[in-house]
This record gives sequence, C-alpha cells and structure tokens, in this order.
Amino acid sequence: MTEVTRGSVLETVLSILSKMDEDGELEVEITPETWLVADMGLESIDVVVLGTTVQEHYHMSMPFAEFLAEVGQRETRDIQVREFVDFVVRHLNGMG
Repeated sequence: MTEVTRGSVLETVLSILSKMDEDGELEVEITPETWLVADMGLESIDVVVLGTTVQEHYHMSMPFAEFLAEVGQRETRDIQVREFVDFVVRHLNGMG
C-alpha cells in the first residue's frame, strides 16, 4: 500500500462524519479541531461506528479498541478530529 497523506485521510474522515450527520442536525462546522463528543454530540457507539467505517474504507483493521481505552483513561474523555486522523494515518502507514 502506498503511503497515505494526512490530508487525504482528513478528507475521508470529514466525509464520513458529514454522512453520519445526514439529518443536518449539527450546527457546528467540522474541522480538525472539532471534538467528537463535546462539539458534535457523538455517543461512544457513534465513535465505534466511525472507526468501523474508516476500517472498511481502507480495508484495514486498526486497534481502535486500544485507542479508545487510552482516551478513556484521560481527564478529557474526548477526541479531536485531528487526533483521530493522526491515529488512522499512523496505522495506514505502518507506524502504529
């Protein structure tokens, strides 16, 4: 697999997040700085769906359970879009 760029993964993740808001209920512009829970109001199951959708898109399994477990240990139990994208890029490029 050729190395993926952060920009292409960001574009993919933003597209998936937009489709997850197909009702158009979100009143926030989704950017790399957007928080998945605080800003978008995603539930933990929505974050799992996001991870599953990304894995299906790239045809690659990634350790999202470990990633989410780490997030659960932090004081702020939320993920910014950029952090999620960075995680995906690392694993797609074999640097996980």
